[in-house]
Amino acid sequence: MCRVLIFGGTTEGRLLAEFCAERNILSCISVVSQYGSSLISPSPHLRVVQRRMDEKEIAAFIRENKIELVIDATHPYALEVTENIRKACDREKVKRLRCLREEEEAIAERKDTENQKAVYADSIREAVRYLEGTEGNILVTTGSKELKAFTELSGYKSRVFARVLPSEEAISHCRSLGIDGKHLICMQGPFSRELNAAMLAYADARWLVTKETGKNGGFEEKVSAAEKAGASVIVIRRKAEPDGLSLKEVKEELLKWNSLKHNTSQRRVVLAGIGPGAIEQMTAGCIRRILESSVLLGAPRMLETAGQVRERYGNKTEPGEKNASPKDVQTKAVYLPEDIIKFLDGCEDSGTVTVLFSGDTGFYSGAGKLIAALKERKIPYELEPGISSPSYLASRIGIVWEDALFLTAHGRTLNLEKVISRLQRERQAEEETGKERWMIILLSGTKTAGILCRQLSELGFSGCPAVIGEALSYPEERIRRGTAGEFASVLTEPLAVLAVKV
Repeated sequence: MCRVLIFGGTTEGRLLAEFCAERNILSCISVVSQYGSSLISPSPHLRVVQRRMDEKEIAAFIRENKIELVIDATHPYALEVTENIRKACDREKVKRLRCLREEEEAIAERKDTENQKAVYADSIREAVRYLEGTEGNILVTTGSKELKAFTELSGYKSRVFARVLPSEEAISHCRSLGIDGKHLICMQGPFSRELNAAMLAYADARWLVTKETGKNGGFEEKVSAAEKAGASVIVIRRKAEPDGLSLKEVKEELLKWNSLKHNTSQRRVVLAGIGPGAIEQMTAGCIRRILESSVLLGAPRMLETAGQVRERYGNKTEPGEKNASPKDVQTKAVYLPEDIIKFLDGCEDSGTVTVLFSGDTGFYSGAGKLIAALKERKIPYELEPGISSPSYLASRIGIVWEDALFLTAHGRTLNLEKVISRLQRERQAEEETGKERWMIILLSGTKTAGILCRQLSELGFSGCPAVIGEALSYPEERIRRGTAGEFASVLTEPLAVLAVKV
């Protein structure tokens, strides 16, 4: 079943189909040719329909498939198709969005200059009539469907070079018109300025015929190439459509429609810190959030821990009995902000969606970037703090960390020379040159602890007390004590924290 029907065959149609698929919005895209179908990436949430449909067939498809939104992203010159889509949507009382290409302004600046002549025509036939009174070869880039009109030109078989899509249908049609061999160029765009210029040179063309196709149709590259090759351009004007939207505007309207249709405004988004990792170090608030959620997102390790929480605490029956199976919950291993936003856009669940983070949401957490993305999209959220790994390690080794310096080497290179220099300046300013402070550093990878301790040793701090905590809170937890010098070549588990007193 699909809820959104996209009429494509264009770059915009393909991009909108991908947009829906990425956001789990059930949709189908209608294309005419096998070639157009081959350009669409398969997806569980996207169905490709390859067939021509008239007004009655479009209306029947909408009705039979219970389509709720139609997006017309057909070619700007497919006026008959657009009219059929409009009438079918009106008949079935279904919301319709028309996606238009952005018009190019660049050609207007070149019109009638010394090196470039642009001729505008309101139709293909008008362009052909104009070319009848000219000389020189013609590169036609208007598509195979428009080529028949060019057969009315005197000597068209020697003058016309056609560039069409490499589909069997297009090639067969061109050959039936007598356009074949070196006069037939079969390629799929996009075409750069240089490639367009090379084709003009190959055809020894004095004329380039193009539709006013806009940015995604490669209009600017064609005009620029013609200028470079010394060819004149004939532009088939686009008829104005007053009720269209840009690609960006259609995407925005699509998201608004999806949100309203499924009442996702009632959905709660929670960002929760699960602590160091083990359930025993998870706050009661975090456990409650996990149990009340209908959707859980996060890295695989977070989702695994959440699964253990649900098995242990979910839906108890009578005292002394084992827990019943917890209610169904959707889980997805996503943790990058852009992937989470895409998931939320396509999520139809109106319950609680909880995104799980390690440690505390306010301490070197991925929650920060996600919060910025949620604010940009005006998506409300709640925070559930957790216990950070550094605070857990501090408790395990019995130190007070209120004046500790917290750092992270997770996903970044840490220059301890600058850190030590800053600490020394602060001590001098506060006249506390003899005071020692703990540096507590989140690590990444197995070699980072050794690299940092080697840096400290080279800076003259090899004798400083150091502690390494690995797999904190888990059954395999290990805490090692020593000095920075002793740990200069140490290897650790990927999940580790280094504390050094300097």
